Amino acid sequence: MLIVYMTMRHSMQKNAHSLLKVTIPARPEILLKMTAIMAKANPDVEQVVTTLKEDAGLYSIVLATVNSPRFGLRKQISSISHAIVLLGLPKVFSLVRLVLLKSTLSKSDSMERFWDTASEVALITQELTSRYTELDCDNAYSIGMLHDCGIPIIMQADPKYKDILRQTNGESSKALLEIERNIYGMEHFTLGAKLVNKWEMPENVHKTIILQASFPEIILKYKSRANDSLMYLSLLSIAKDISSNYRRFWRLNNRQEITPSIMTCLEYIGLCDYDYLDLKEEYIDSLEQTTTS
Repeated sequence: MLIVYMTMRHSMQKNAHSLLKVTIPARPEILLKMTAIMAKANPDVEQVVTTLKEDAGLYSIVLATVNSPRFGLRKQISSISHAIVLLGLPKVFSLVRLVLLKSTLSKSDSMERFWDTASEVALITQELTSRYTELDCDNAYSIGMLHDCGIPIIMQADPKYKDILRQTNGESSKALLEIERNIYGMEHFTLGAKLVNKWEMPENVHKTIILQASFPEIILKYKSRANDSLMYLSLLSIAKDISSNYRRFWRLNNRQEITPSIMTCLEYIGLCDYDYLDLKEEYIDSLEQTTTS
């Protein structure tokens, strides 16, 4: 690992200065218009719908997402107006912002696997949040979708970054963060936090993404304090662990292994290790059924 790291650092250090000047993607014009509408005391629903209709592709994607299993609607809906009636304007606005962010970050090739994993983590984070807390489930979903959103930003700025991801696959996240800091001067969690802050995502989404760089020490330090961002971080970390286990064929042979960092999350949430093993098996079975169906 050290040899790989030193080789990468030598060959890529010349990119560091330019990457520090990487431009965080700006919000599209249509999102700026919607944000202005939503900032009013009584947002005009028809104005929101009219604005969305300016971009037929976005309108279709938002409608398809609303009709996905995530929202569990009993009947297919055919208009954003109906979606707003059923889900509420804030939830639809949050969805539009996520769809646009994903589109903006998907300019690099071969991003399907990245977003498949992000969607998986987002759904699990949302469900865990609903099951164990009274926190905002929309925030939880956004956190899951965007927890690694700094990766596409670096990837777009430096194609050689893919080599780092390949070489560190299977290593701890701290190994990747150390390499990023040494080569680029910052890690992808910081870039991701800058992005969601620029796009005016909820504060807890921003805080949770950047706190990943201090995980699990930050939870250990404040384990006796009730804090929404730390709770989101704990739930996200568990969702990532479940997703990671599902994507490794050896997972069933290691059913009894729970890392110290995940134990820290379980203690913060108030779950015991046996409950978590059952919970993880439940989610993995569910993911396997979804994949094979």
